[in-house]
Amino acid sequence: MTRRRTCLLSLAIAVSSAAALPAVASAGPGFKVPSRNTTCGILTAKQAGSNGPGLFCQSSYIEGGAGESMGAVKLNRTGKASKISVGNDDALYIGGYNDDGSQDKRPVLRYGKTFKRGGYRCVSRSTGLTCRRGSHGFFVSRESQRYF
Repeated sequence: MTRRRTCLLSLAIAVSSAAALPAVASAGPGFKVPSRNTTCGILTAKQAGSNGPGLFCQSSYIEGGAGESMGAVKLNRTGKASKISVGNDDALYIGGYNDDGSQDKRPVLRYGKTFKRGGYRCVSRSTGLTCRRGSHGFFVSRESQRYF
């Protein structure tokens, strides 16, 4: 293969990879905890796909399913929080990407601080992260996870 063809093939792969990103690839408001092991974002119905709109938190403390999936928790606008497995597409949303494809720099929610947005309330502590919407929510830490 000639150098020109190799360059054109590389460009075609890059363009098709960029096209694989969702049309609305920017996550809504969110944060990461100081340990950087949990990242959260509020997603619209379009961003969340079949999972529905809500608060999604991807965490290295939550065991994922088989394959390349990662552990996460979702807290929809109504109902109990639940553990889910997310693939790379959902992880893009939670982690947050800007319209130009660059990764969003989520602010750190320092220990003792509270994130409030869209009816969701999350408190970061050195013992773990607690998020609620009404009477439902979740707690995630290295030692345990609870969904209520």
